Amino acid sequence: MKSVELARCARVAIDRCLAVKPGERVLVVTDTLRDQSVTEALLGAARAAGAEAAAIVFAGREGPATEPPDTVAAAMRAADVLLLHTTRSLTHSQARVEAQRAGARVISMPGVSEATFLRTLSVDMDALADLTHRLAARVQRARTARLTTALGTDVRFELGHPVLAADGFCTQPGELDFFPPGLILHVPNAGTVEGEAVVDGSITLLGRLSAPVTIVFRQGRAVEFRGGPEARRLRQMLAALEDPGAYNFAAWGMGTNPGAALLGDDPSFEGERIYAWGHVSTGSNATLAGGSVRAKIHLDAIISHPRVELDGEPVLDDGRFLLDDPGE
Repeated sequence: MKSVELARCARVAIDRCLAVKPGERVLVVTDTLRDQSVTEALLGAARAAGAEAAAIVFAGREGPATEPPDTVAAAMRAADVLLLHTTRSLTHSQARVEAQRAGARVISMPGVSEATFLRTLSVDMDALADLTHRLAARVQRARTARLTTALGTDVRFELGHPVLAADGFCTQPGELDFFPPGLILHVPNAGTVEGEAVVDGSITLLGRLSAPVTIVFRQGRAVEFRGGPEARRLRQMLAALEDPGAYNFAAWGMGTNPGAALLGDDPSFEGERIYAWGHVSTGSNATLAGGSVRAKIHLDAIISHPRVELDGEPVLDDGRFLLDDPGE
């Protein structure tokens, strides 16, 4: 039964989300640490659509490196459709940017397990896309944002850059989207982020947190990390990079996928998509609209049940989106 569901979700990915056409070159980039059942399902669906489908596998990496081997990067540039099914994210890689410039439609899906693939592509994709785009449009109209939580999060910043509505649909040449789908992502104006984020979900490379970690931001940079052993590990990890860019406030976002959950060893990428949850990121953002920082790392910090205000008006509160449609 699982193989049937996996094949069905792969067809959603290939036929609906990517609109793969006969003769197109589809490449799945993966590594030795990933569950290859997802790759095989995607290849099967692509071949059923008449595409020239192939996978390239490189040695898995445990660290924060963001660039693939040169031979992989070259293969990426030759693809019409690219699925980045890796352990460490290639979203912020120059290889991904160059593949898009060459015209590839790119889906980045780091750390996606078989269970994640099934949960997050079995949702109502039309409803997810509608909510994601309405939310992105509301953020795009705003000039200021504030995130607060009952645990003590209170972060404010100024807006102005284009908003990414990651609905999972990627049908135009040079387009980027993500699996799991269901995320709005935005880079705040440089130097405007102030306040404290009390992170209670997970942090990239640290995994799910056993106790909250407080990150203090001043003028768009992380200047203090408070909490227990995981806060100490975070301080040590960033210090070892010897990279000032690692402390940059990179981006923030809200999740819109009702199938997403905080599961697995390093669930932050999926955690960004959890319905009505939020996140803040540090490190690289140069490959995102409005970003300019290239760092050795990009960390996502997941915050549960935030209240989000845009220009002083709530758009997310108590697990509900407060948009034009009163049903949300």
